[in-house]
Amino acid sequence: MSKLLRLLMVSVIAAGCALIEAPATGPLVTVEATGGLCPGGQCGSVIAIEADGLAHQIEPVEAEIHRASNEAIDAYRAALAVTDFDVIRSRPFTGVCPIAFDGQELIFTFATPAGPERISSCEVEIDPEDPLFAAVNGMLGADLRLP
Repeated sequence: MSKLLRLLMVSVIAAGCALIEAPATGPLVTVEATGGLCPGGQCGSVIAIEADGLAHQIEPVEAEIHRASNEAIDAYRAALAVTDFDVIRSRPFTGVCPIAFDGQELIFTFATPAGPERISSCEVEIDPEDPLFAAVNGMLGADLRLP
């Protein structure tokens, strides 16, 4: 009887572990800025925010920018958990993309359990007050804020 009970307990524990999502590899979010004029041609950079809070530029050169607090990361994760990307995409950008006049396009790529979600500022009217984008700014800190 005890072997049966142990087998049942192991089965229940294994089933419960299967429900826990594996931690995502790679950054929580990346922000790519393209457009504008730089001495070598079109400007561009990519900033990544890692699960440990490290916000760093990965292109054109690697550079540490900031380390987000645990509170900022928790706020981001909470905002991400309730974000409906279809609602965000329902507000199309209707202006002229800033890259047409030496401005920049921002492309956000969010790591989600369902896979990456890409939001471009030239395709979607991004509300900086939206909790998800506000949380990204919170993780970047006061030194680097996105528009």
